[in-house]
Amino acid sequence: MNLGKSGGVRQWSGLILIILVFILLVLAIFQRVTLSQWLQNEGLDVLYAVILAIIAGLGIEFFYRKFSTKSRFSKTTMVLKPRKVLARVNLPDGKHLTISKYNRIFGREDFLGVVVGEKLLYIGKEHFKITRMDDGFYIEDLDTKNGTWVNGENIQGLGKIKLMHNDEIDVAHALSTVYQEEDL
Repeated sequence: MNLGKSGGVRQWSGLILIILVFILLVLAIFQRVTLSQWLQNEGLDVLYAVILAIIAGLGIEFFYRKFSTKSRFSKTTMVLKPRKVLARVNLPDGKHLTISKYNRIFGREDFLGVVVGEKLLYIGKEHFKITRMDDGFYIEDLDTKNGTWVNGENIQGLGKIKLMHNDEIDVAHALSTVYQEEDL
């Protein structure tokens, strides 16, 4: 049932009214008593009890919504919070690949649509990795056939090399990108 701010109260009221009318009809049919006779005998007490129960239920719902620290949705639903962008690799077409974890591996699939045709085959499935350390970001070629260049220097087999803001990363001579750090 929807417990929205305006529609929920109307739905609850309508449902309770339908149930109350149904109970009154059942009692009238089985006891062969008219509604006025039933209301004069014990029905009035039952009617008061139902009305008080409705008012108490709506009051509890109101106070729960007013003073609850979190909504039911936020208590029962896991929401993925966006990660802060730490750095990015800018592509020639104006798009960029973000680095929002402490390390990220870049490969052929990252450059689909940017590099076309046979040149894409020169880029390894896992070509290079950028890792964040205490003193900055480092790049490492992942033993690829066609290598990775930083500012014109081949880093293949050299291990981790420190990156600086606006360093040019050439991926297998198939794609030239620019590394940029965000304000940390």
